[in-house]
Amino acid sequence: MGSRQPAIYLAFLSVAFSPSLALAQAGWQSCPVPEPFNTPSPRPKTLEPVAVYVEADDAVFQEKGTSVMQGKAHISQEDKRLEADEATYDNQTGQVTGKGNVKFSSGNLKVKSQALNFNLKNNTGEIDNAQYDFAQTQARGKSKRLVQVDADRTYLEKSTYSACPWETPDWSIGAERIELNKKTERGVARKASLNIRNKPVVRVPYLSFPLSDKRQSGFLWPEIGTSSNNGFTIGTPYYFNLAPNYDATVAPTVLTKRGIQLKSEYRYLSKKHRATINTEYLAHDRQTDKNNRYYYNIKESTVINKHSSVHLNAEGVSDDKYFVDLGSSLAATSKVNLEKRLEYVNRGDNWAFSGTMQDYQILDGGTRPHAKTPQLNFKYKPKLKNPNSVKFETEAEDTNFTGKSGAINRERVDVATRVSKKYSDAAGSMYVKPALSARHTEYVLDDGDKTHLRRSVPTASIDAGVILDRNIRKGKLVQTLEPRVFYTHTPYRNQNAIPVFDSSERSLGFNQLFSENRFTGKDRISDPNHLTVAATTRIQNPVKGQELLHASVGQVFHFADRRVTLPGSTSQQGKRSELVFDAGGQVNERTQVSATTYWDTTKNTFTAGEARVRYKDPKQRILNVGYTERKGDFRAGNASVAFPVKKGWQAVGAVEQDLLNNRNLETVVGAEYQTCCWKSRVVTPNYLLPDNTNRDNAVLVEFELKGLGNFGSGARDLLQNRVYGYE
Repeated sequence: MGSRQPAIYLAFLSVAFSPSLALAQAGWQSCPVPEPFNTPSPRPKTLEPVAVYVEADDAVFQEKGTSVMQGKAHISQEDKRLEADEATYDNQTGQVTGKGNVKFSSGNLKVKSQALNFNLKNNTGEIDNAQYDFAQTQARGKSKRLVQVDADRTYLEKSTYSACPWETPDWSIGAERIELNKKTERGVARKASLNIRNKPVVRVPYLSFPLSDKRQSGFLWPEIGTSSNNGFTIGTPYYFNLAPNYDATVAPTVLTKRGIQLKSEYRYLSKKHRATINTEYLAHDRQTDKNNRYYYNIKESTVINKHSSVHLNAEGVSDDKYFVDLGSSLAATSKVNLEKRLEYVNRGDNWAFSGTMQDYQILDGGTRPHAKTPQLNFKYKPKLKNPNSVKFETEAEDTNFTGKSGAINRERVDVATRVSKKYSDAAGSMYVKPALSARHTEYVLDDGDKTHLRRSVPTASIDAGVILDRNIRKGKLVQTLEPRVFYTHTPYRNQNAIPVFDSSERSLGFNQLFSENRFTGKDRISDPNHLTVAATTRIQNPVKGQELLHASVGQVFHFADRRVTLPGSTSQQGKRSELVFDAGGQVNERTQVSATTYWDTTKNTFTAGEARVRYKDPKQRILNVGYTERKGDFRAGNASVAFPVKKGWQAVGAVEQDLLNNRNLETVVGAEYQTCCWKSRVVTPNYLLPDNTNRDNAVLVEFELKGLGNFGSGARDLLQNRVYGYE
């Protein structure tokens, strides 16, 4: 399971945080840490690790008793090393002392002080006025007195803890006493405070925290934000580490304009089960005077055995205005439906069976799709002995549809079989692939007459192509030319009496040029009699196995009208489809481009297109630009950027614009400041609500203290969603 990061919560007496977890987060700079030892160790490399090595400018050595050293004293054993102006060593007890410019290291611990008393044999001792650094967790601080009670327990008196440099820490945790227990992997700080620039801003009498990356129960950092819809928002998440394989987070959240909302997340993971349940509940919404407003999202997968599994995805809200009122972004408020889906899957080597229950909650007032209660599907596809063997596949499906009261519902049974064979040369550079298929569908309707409908349709197609290639750039790159033709024919069947349960017309794209059916689902089978002519060229780097560029062009030539239509549509009569151009690639290691254009060759005019450019360099400069248009219907553009302004500062922003109606859909403006031990983000999303009139404006503020997690709202999540490549 993913790890949680318990952190200080400012308003409670008993709190918890996890430094080691937070330090595992990526993207942090390394704070400079002075090396306590300026010179290499004089210890001979051939000496056994368990042997104690002693060296000084002036020394009196005692075989039995205490040896005294003065001037550049050095004592080392295994991973322990001590250097001081003066030092003593008792060979029998293993006791060492150091005075003046004491430098000591043991494992991941590095210490500088003026006095030390330590036992090498049992790892106990005291260090006064210590500056310490734990290399493993990148934590450091100062302690008036550091006491190593035994191998498992360490006490620090009047000490500080921080991930910032020693000299001027931007933040630190101060405490009268800190107790670290390696055995229990927990630490306790008493009379603690959170300090900013060495000035206490929050005091807590008791602070508990883990010493490892194991999950721990405790308060997480508060979530803070504000918006014109909800007012000021503050959440107080508490994390429950219930067991190694399941946990929960509960977050009471105050929305000043609406009331108190309770958010929760439950996660479960085992060898055969995985589940995440998210819920939100608002007992009374003062803004709308609605009661019992809720949201839930359940994702669960269960592996029954190596062949079968069960999957549940269910999402729902109390009312269709939930996201409009309580959402925090354009993506949230633009949701139009929520799916509930329960699926059983059983797979063999060459077959698969599934049983599905599916329904939708509609949020925009549109027509509710028919629910599938259930849908049973079986597919059989034998493995090929070789690529040119006869390929046989069949699919059978039985679906029971239910919908709104008064709608035509009931059962649909569909069986489809397809046979194809690929003929190609040994190199695979030329191929011809003929295919034959047949589909039979039956309907039993609940229209009062219990109408029984049947439809049988055959389809034939042939796909052929050539792949030519040549070396360019003195053999460093390979360019291909791939002409391709595709013919398909399905005889016309009058399907006007067949209800539409789940069919819709596919959008034209380059891949759709090679499809036998222009409809989704099973309720409409198109009647194509057309030839597709297309060509693709690619530029590839054979050493890296990387495609640098691809460009394709294709068009469909129709030999008959397309008479099969959806209800309310008329037959299509054009002789040619739009000419489709599709291109994309990686211009260099920093830049990616893609574009698709549709051209009406009859009217010699542009009809639709989209283009995207994405740029990101090692300096984290990001630029994304996109444009989409369907002539006469919509025209939209979007852009997002992230770039460093000066040392530590980064500007971030995104905009989405309806160019056809000259209106802004969403604008996100943000700034981020980062040092080696803390980050801060401020993000202001402003977006158009679904009524196309009102807007919501929010301010999200977030702080991340290295080693203590983040404090604030979901500013980072919003930026990652809106700025492609932002980390």
